[in-house]
Amino acid sequence: MTRTPPTAQPAGQETGRETERPGARRRVREALARARALWRDLTGESAYDRYLERYAREHADCPHRPDGAHGSGQGSGQGSGRASGHGPMSEREFWRARAEQAETEIKASCC
Repeated sequence: MTRTPPTAQPAGQETGRETERPGARRRVREALARARALWRDLTGESAYDRYLERYAREHADCPHRPDGAHGSGQGSGQGSGRASGHGPMSEREFWRARAEQAETEIKASCC
């Protein structure tokens, strides 16, 4: 009995689950990434990331830095605002300033 070799499929035309898996996995990963981003936004966890993005955008052309970045981020922080010539707050400083602001800015109205 003579065996015939399997017929080769043209490139990119595999059959069955072989072609569906990478696309399906990618869609699942993208859906999970969107869900994670939404969860981080709802819980406030992404606030520091947004702060860093805004800081980079607003201080991109800062004259106080030779390489386009502020200093090391060390130095005297003044509440939620930093003195000119310093880098962005560390994550720890950011959350402390945010908590302090929430405690000091009490809204008296109900609506």
